[in-house]
Amino acid sequence: MSVLGRLFGTELFGAGRRDVSDDRALRRYRHVLGTAPIESLEQAHAEAFSELREAQRAAIYEELSRGAGTGERPLSSEPATLARSATRAERRVPGSLERTLREADERGGFGGALVLPVVDQVTRSPLVSAFLPWNG
Repeated sequence: MSVLGRLFGTELFGAGRRDVSDDRALRRYRHVLGTAPIESLEQAHAEAFSELREAQRAAIYEELSRGAGTGERPLSSEPATLARSATRAERRVPGSLERTLREADERGGFGGALVLPVVDQVTRSPLVSAFLPWNG
């Protein structure tokens, strides 16, 4: 169970249900992905990835490498490198980053510890918060 799951008393992306605030965070994140400049998104993702443990970043690296073509793979599991690759993949195929985080979560056995912390960190970043036109 993720940190947010423990806080809200729900299992976030496993067999349990998601909290209403989780759905809200995902809606906000999806909106930001489509509206914020790529440079701001990369920086916000780098900040979010830097908050993860190395094993979590390694799992994301593996998933991004698995789905990427030559020249698009991240070179390492460093936050800035993952952020560049993940953000550009998202721009090419909307929804790919969320899917990548879920797959990394499942294969790494992190129990929902990747998706919402990254989503929450990105949407709270001052770099992209200006691209959220509503409070909901």
